[in-house]
Amino acid sequence: MKFDLMFIFMSSLLGIFVGMVASLFLVILNIFINFIWVTVPGNLEWSYYPLIVGLIGGLLVGLFQKYLGDYPKTMHQTLQEFKETGSVRYKKRVGKNVLAAWIVLAFGASLGPEAALSSILGGLISWVGDKMKLTLKRREEFLNLGIGTMMATIFHAPLLGMGEALEKDTVTKQSAKKNWPKILLYGWTTLLGILGFTSINRLFPKEALFGLRFAKVNWQPEVLWLIVPALIIGVIFGILFLKLEEISEKIAKKITNKLIAAVLAGALIGVAGMISPYLLFSGEHQLLSFSGSAAKESVLFLVLLALGKSLLTNICFAFGWRGGKIFPAIFASVAIGFAIITIFNYTPGLIIGIVVAASVTIILNQPIVTGALLLFLFPLQFFPAIVVACYLSGKIRSKLAEIKMIV
Repeated sequence: MKFDLMFIFMSSLLGIFVGMVASLFLVILNIFINFIWVTVPGNLEWSYYPLIVGLIGGLLVGLFQKYLGDYPKTMHQTLQEFKETGSVRYKKRVGKNVLAAWIVLAFGASLGPEAALSSILGGLISWVGDKMKLTLKRREEFLNLGIGTMMATIFHAPLLGMGEALEKDTVTKQSAKKNWPKILLYGWTTLLGILGFTSINRLFPKEALFGLRFAKVNWQPEVLWLIVPALIIGVIFGILFLKLEEISEKIAKKITNKLIAAVLAGALIGVAGMISPYLLFSGEHQLLSFSGSAAKESVLFLVLLALGKSLLTNICFAFGWRGGKIFPAIFASVAIGFAIITIFNYTPGLIIGIVVAASVTIILNQPIVTGALLLFLFPLQFFPAIVVACYLSGKIRSKLAEIKMIV
């Protein structure tokens, strides 16, 4: 990466722009969610309201898919399109991505906003690239910087962008020392992205999101006996999440009518909402309150919640409700961690941290990114253990992929 002043300046503007776009997208989304799930039912007394909302959402998603196309585009599709064409189409597409994403997320899908935002930003960055006559290399750098910054802002993980850069260097066997300018630029762009994100958020104050509530850290020697089991359980749950993904995709392929598939997923969302509100949405908004009461729940409830969340997430995605899986995967993994400490309540934050680190690493196949993602979610005292759990889980995943147990 050429490290010149003009590129640094443009990257700085990109960081602020990405942060503000991501924040505005989420602010408007939350207005829709509040209207659909708080304002309207507040004036009604319909016990089946979640089912009605799910069916309406399924109808809208299905009609959108049938007549306007497969929107919103996923992060994988965005990166793949750029790899194949050197650009991300934006004409008559950015608006469709935005509207489709708002429909999917506002009507309760157990999915996150990162996939839709990556496609939106990809289109906007390509538009800027066309207007400024940027080279293919510059477009690629801006796209990677933009997605890394977006991920860091919505997950409140300042080091996530740098983690993405390090992960890419690891995969391509490049020297992190050689590429330190790129890593620093990711960090700088992310910092400005968070500044842009926060500046918009301050105009619309709300309670803290994407956090966990733990009692004061109390180190207990008995926790040493739980570290390895917690790692194993996290790995197993991550594998289970991926297997549910495979099963959901196989079922979806048998349903050729997109409208029927979307309505079926909507019906499942509605039923899930009648069972527990924790099954709906990405889990970002519920994580803080959930962590404050989860220890009082039964082991059976927590395990079923984790399984239900994972199943609903994968069915939503496979059946046309497109979105990100990272937030729901974290929420479900946290539920499994709480199920363990409900039985063995020794240094809870550490055990939950290891379970989540192992599970999410298996699901994402990105140990460095997972570590950066969880850095500020758990107390800093646990971060060394989380890093080790990410590393070991990454090695386990590589072995499992070699024997074709997972892809």
